[in-house]
Amino acid sequence: MVSKAELACVYSALILVDDDVAVTGEKISTILKAAAVDVEPYWPGLFAKALEGINVRDLITNIGSGVG
Repeated sequence: MVSKAELACVYSALILVDDDVAVTGEKISTILKAAAVDVEPYWPGLFAKALEGINVRDLITNIGSGVG
């Protein structure tokens, strides 16, 4: 089961990608603070590190393209 913190970080990262802004822990934290979502302090950095070097836009658009 996905936690509220995980979902909040995912949505924050997607907002940043949609606005063509680099995904960093600090920027994720800023969005979460503006949305009044409390998460453990390690979540934003964890998500930013996981997305480091990944083109999220390509990842999203290619999800359904794999034919079995």
